[in-house]
Amino acid sequence: MTRPGFSTPHACPDDAKAVEEAEPGGPEHGASDLGSPDLVTPDLVTPDTGAPDTGGSDGPALRARLERIERQNAALMEAQAALVAQIAALQDHANLVGQMVQEMYAGRRRRLLSGFALPLPLVRLRELITAPGPSLAYLKEMARLCVVTGTSAVADGAGGWRLKRRPAAIARNMARDFSALMFGRRSVVYRVRPHHPPLAVRPRVLHVIPNVYVGGSTQLVVDLLERLGHRYEMQVVTAGLPPNGRHEGMVLHHLPLGSQPAAFANLLSSVRPDIVHLHYWGESDRPWYEAALAAARESEAVLVENVNTPVAPLRDPRIHTYVFVSDYIRQAFAPDIANGQVVHPGIDLDRFSPRDFAPGAEDTVGMVYRLTRDKLDDDSILPLIDVAQRRPKTRFLIVGDGDLLPVFHARVSDAGVRHNFEFTGTVSFDDLPETYRRFRLYVAPVVRESFGQVTPFAMAMGQAVAGYKVGALAEILGDDATLGTSRAALADILIALLDDRDRLAALSHANRARAPHFALDGMISSYARIYAEALGRDADLMPGFPSAQFYREV
Repeated sequence: MTRPGFSTPHACPDDAKAVEEAEPGGPEHGASDLGSPDLVTPDLVTPDTGAPDTGGSDGPALRARLERIERQNAALMEAQAALVAQIAALQDHANLVGQMVQEMYAGRRRRLLSGFALPLPLVRLRELITAPGPSLAYLKEMARLCVVTGTSAVADGAGGWRLKRRPAAIARNMARDFSALMFGRRSVVYRVRPHHPPLAVRPRVLHVIPNVYVGGSTQLVVDLLERLGHRYEMQVVTAGLPPNGRHEGMVLHHLPLGSQPAAFANLLSSVRPDIVHLHYWGESDRPWYEAALAAARESEAVLVENVNTPVAPLRDPRIHTYVFVSDYIRQAFAPDIANGQVVHPGIDLDRFSPRDFAPGAEDTVGMVYRLTRDKLDDDSILPLIDVAQRRPKTRFLIVGDGDLLPVFHARVSDAGVRHNFEFTGTVSFDDLPETYRRFRLYVAPVVRESFGQVTPFAMAMGQAVAGYKVGALAEILGDDATLGTSRAALADILIALLDDRDRLAALSHANRARAPHFALDGMISSYARIYAEALGRDADLMPGFPSAQFYREV
């Protein structure tokens, strides 16, 4: 009967000698051979108890040595298991590095086969020479869209609208897009401007977001950087950088889609955040989130998860707090989560404040969205076309860029109402308030909506809002009186509002009164509290000073 772990070759000679001296049979029983499975022989076991014959007074010492060897063996087994786990993690990291090296080598070989590494302008010239058809088609489409977004709809003097090309705007668009194509130059999309000087000692927050394109989730991160960055040092890891621009004042780490947990673990070990803040929207980016979560789960950081779109949250026991951007999302996708709360994205009421509307705004309807298929679809333009056909004196201002821009342009052109539509392309955040001045009524023809800051922007500036009865729109507006359930219903609502100036004014007043419900200061206070609760402490505004004492006024 062999005692587990006793035959280890690492047993010390003194232990072997003690065993030999304790055995009545001496060496002929093999007691001095520590590698033998017969080290503890049947002769040492009593028939009554099955316990070793300790040989008298040396028994306690022998048992102590046996127990010590067992403990050493258990420790070695634990160390071996930890080493196996470390080797597995290193293997994952090595696989990732190997893949990157292979990609770099493949790219280097392609460049060598081409002769040498060409500057970007020469690469574009080579593409034009080797593939003239696709290259010319791309340039033609780029130029066409520059003209589309450089053309305004202006009053024609007879109660309608006509198109007017703006050569300066077209030239700017062409210069911007051509510069990005040929030289990789990109304009600033978001410029982070911290509102306060940083504290000497700050907890560190790492924001995890699949892309930092123009949109509400990126704006939320920018707001936190500007308003809480002095109390919490913040960095961002993302898989997608803005294709037509860049951000200033934001520390960005790039881990592309498909990155494995080992890559995130390596970043976490470098950044060493106190809080990992996931900004979750699911869909095709879920594997990227899961890799980030797998690495964060093994770190010492506290986890916070924002749920920014109409999807079920990424659940994990390590997540301290779930933050939903609307009550609609929480009730629809996670009503059972106890450690969740609703924090509406905030708006800057000083930036988006009531002001005089531009000439022509009374008959203009505005729509401000990223023109992609996350909130909109190909048919979102149809109720607007219906209004233009039924009420020709209406102008629509379509603000934004994306894959749906050429689709919408083709739809309005085919419907014969192109002159009623002005497509502005991308408008910087700083220029948005001036753009909102150009329309009196805001339309949200979205097919899904988690919150959407563009609607409270309009409300704060005193505009009426109409749209589809979808997602959180009713929650934002406070009711669904101006929300339709179909294309025809939404067109009817828009026409009725445009023709009823008194109701338009009443809605304007009501929206201005409701807009402070979404004030940016309230949102920042909520996230400051969430971070403090996650860490179990608040950021120290005056390190080294005693806590403030509050006294009741007398």
